[in-house]
Amino acid sequence: MGDLDEAVGFYALLGFRVESRYDGYVIMGRTPTTELHLSWFPDHDPHLTAGSIYLRTTDPQALYDSLRAELTRQGVLYPAPASGLTPELTAELRARVASGERLVRLHEIEDKPWGMREFTVIDTAGNAVRVGQVSAG
Repeated sequence: MGDLDEAVGFYALLGFRVESRYDGYVIMGRTPTTELHLSWFPDHDPHLTAGSIYLRTTDPQALYDSLRAELTRQGVLYPAPASGLTPELTAELRARVASGERLVRLHEIEDKPWGMREFTVIDTAGNAVRVGQVSAG
């Protein structure tokens, strides 16, 4: 169940706390109206399948700053441009992970053309977690 515990630790960085825990299943909460349900699948391969999550928040900048500081403190931050990885950055990231480094990819926060201020972080299972709010202008 180590993978599930790692996911719980990751989502704690985004302000979620464990509400309930079952065999292979955890419910985490962030506010009284926000829940995140995590399941553990022993045969899951994040290189073959992954998902995407969108988390709307009232202050994505504060969450980004806090997450970046904590990932830096832990020595696992892999900063990435908001526009995505280039082939060179992809090759570098894959080589570092293959050598055994534990890295969390965090894309810069920016105002998107579709009217959202957002950033993306890749969780420990390979899921893209986009975090944002409607832009002020």
